[in-house]
Amino acid sequence: MNQKNDIQSLLQWGQKGLVEAGKTNARQEAFLLLQQASGFSKIKLMTETQTELDTKAAEQYAAFLNERCAGRPLQYILGEWEFMGLPFLVGEGVLIPRADTEILVESVLEKGKQYHFQTGLDIGTGTGCIPISLEKYGNFKMMAVDISPQALAYAQKNNVCNQTKVQFLQSDLYTAIPKETKFDFIVSNPPYIETAEIADLMEEVRVYEPHNALDGGTDGLDFYRRILEQAQDFLKNDGWIFFEIGYTQRKDLLQLLEQTGFDSLESRQDLVGLDRVVMGRKKGV
Repeated sequence: MNQKNDIQSLLQWGQKGLVEAGKTNARQEAFLLLQQASGFSKIKLMTETQTELDTKAAEQYAAFLNERCAGRPLQYILGEWEFMGLPFLVGEGVLIPRADTEILVESVLEKGKQYHFQTGLDIGTGTGCIPISLEKYGNFKMMAVDISPQALAYAQKNNVCNQTKVQFLQSDLYTAIPKETKFDFIVSNPPYIETAEIADLMEEVRVYEPHNALDGGTDGLDFYRRILEQAQDFLKNDGWIFFEIGYTQRKDLLQLLEQTGFDSLESRQDLVGLDRVVMGRKKGV
């Protein structure tokens, strides 16, 4: 490794390599990878730029850069990512938490305060970022399901890391949930990308992230239909359902909600003004 080992030189070298690899956030990524490799604090990296890394840490940084330039997601290299201000362990086999999904969590918290939610179910939990955040900030009693043992392993670790008590179950949608269980709300960020569009996704998403967490079938709506088929059975009277959606799916999802017995239909947009969340309330019995 023919490279100076001081912080400033390594950051410049790393940023240059990431730019050449086409990474749009090269400066931030170089900083985060150097922080991970060195174990130095953010403040130290910013203020003690002439400090040298030992050979082992510098080689680890170079290895991280090679992985990132080859396309491996930054979040998988770091092994942790923030969501709703909380830390979540991530890695191959689990969908990376994204800022758009915070809109979904915030929507549930808003309605929960208004309607005094106590219990909730998250379907397709992945890292567990949704139910853990909802328990942490809403004080709801949460159950969460996923079909993937690999995803649930991350979710359980994140439960411990965040000192929450979400009940995680391996389940294909509702199959493992006791039939008599009723929730104040159901929430889900299901796979919603159309099968034909998977091939056009960014390489690091298409190659590294689990396809079963992305592929929503021919029109992207398969999992919404499956969830809604039984949602009424697991919701209390006047219970709510919340979905994250693709930005073109608002009209179709609101129609599906109405057809399956929901009213008080609403939607929310993300920070760039794209439709991101739909919700509805079970019609009173």
